[in-house]
Amino acid sequence: MGVFKRKGNWWIDTYVNGRRIRRKVCPDKRTAELALKNIEVRAAKEDWLEYEEIKPLKFEAFSRDYLKYVETNLSPGRYRVAESAVRVNLVPFFGRYNLKEITPQVVEEFKTEQGRKKLKASSINSLLAVLRAMLNLAVKWKHLRVSPFKQIKTLKVDTTEPPHLSVEEADRILEAYREDRDLYTFTAIGLSTGMRVGEIVNLTWSDVDLSRRVVKVRPKTEAEGVRTWRVKTGDLRDIPINDFLADVLARHPRHISCPYVLYRQDGTPHTEQGIRDRMEKADAEGVHVNPHLLRHTFGTTLAAAGVDLDTIRHLMGHTDIKMTMRYLHAAPDRLKGAVENLPFGHYLVTRADEKNQAGR
Repeated sequence: MGVFKRKGNWWIDTYVNGRRIRRKVCPDKRTAELALKNIEVRAAKEDWLEYEEIKPLKFEAFSRDYLKYVETNLSPGRYRVAESAVRVNLVPFFGRYNLKEITPQVVEEFKTEQGRKKLKASSINSLLAVLRAMLNLAVKWKHLRVSPFKQIKTLKVDTTEPPHLSVEEADRILEAYREDRDLYTFTAIGLSTGMRVGEIVNLTWSDVDLSRRVVKVRPKTEAEGVRTWRVKTGDLRDIPINDFLADVLARHPRHISCPYVLYRQDGTPHTEQGIRDRMEKADAEGVHVNPHLLRHTFGTTLAAAGVDLDTIRHLMGHTDIKMTMRYLHAAPDRLKGAVENLPFGHYLVTRADEKNQAGR
C-alpha cells in the first residue's frame, strides 16, 4: 500500500473506509505521494466531522421511531413480533443507553441476562434479530456510524422436530370443527396448503382458481378494495390444491359484498389473532391446535410421503432450505432408500454367497 511505479507512471494504492482506491496519478513520485496524503487527510476529516455531527440519541426514543417505521413496512404478524420484542425485552435493557453506547460488550451482557431469565436460545436469537434491524436502521438514518453486530454471534440452536398432527388426529379435528364453517375451512386450507395464518385470512376469492386447482399467495393493497397486506417473504407463489380442499372451497359460502374467503358474521374479514383465539376456544378432541401446527403437519406429511425438499420449500414459501430441512425427520424410509443405492462391496457379498453355496 502507498505509491508504486508502473510503465513510467506513479500510482497510489490505499484503503478509505474499507474501500480500496487504486489509480494512476502522474510520472512524478513526489506528486503521487502528495496526492496519497491528500486523500488520507480528507478521509480523516470526513470521519471526524461525521462523528461529531451525530447527536446522542437514547435507545428508548429511537425505538418509538423504529416501531412507527416498521408498522407500515412489515406484515402485521412480523410487526407484532418486533413490537413485543422492543417493549418487553429490548427497551427495559437498552432504554437508558445512547445508541452509540451500545457496544458488542453491552449486547453480550444482554444475551447473558436473557439467558438468566431462562429464555431459549432461539428466543434470544429472535430478540437479537430485532435489535440488529433497529441498529441497521439507525445507521441508515445517520443516528449511528456503524452497527456493533459485525462482532456479535447468535447462539447455537439445537434442531428439533416440528410438532405435527397424525392423519388420524387431523381428521378428528376436522370432524370436530365441521359445525364451525370458517374454522373448518381454515383448517382444511392449512392442512392442505401449508399456508401461514396471515396468508389464509387474507385469501380472497380472486386468489382461488378452482378450474386450475390452484390458490395464489399475493400481496394486497387498499386500491384493490381490501386491506393492505404483504407476503412475509415477499415471494409470490401458486399452490396446487387437492380434491378434498377443492370440494371444501366449492361448498364454502361466499359473502355478497366481502371478497374474502373467510369472513365474520358482520361481513368483515377475520384477523390473524381472531382466528388464533377462535381455535384456542374450540373443542379439538383433546388436541391443542394452533394455526402453525397445521403448517408443520403439511410439511411433515409431504416429507413422509417422499416429496423432495425443494418442492416442499417452494410450496411453503421458505426462502432458506434450512427451514425445510426440519421436516427430514419424517422421511427415514426415503433416506434409507437413498443409501441402499450405493454400490460398494456388492461383489464381496456375492462371492461370500457363492462360497457358501459351494460348501454345501
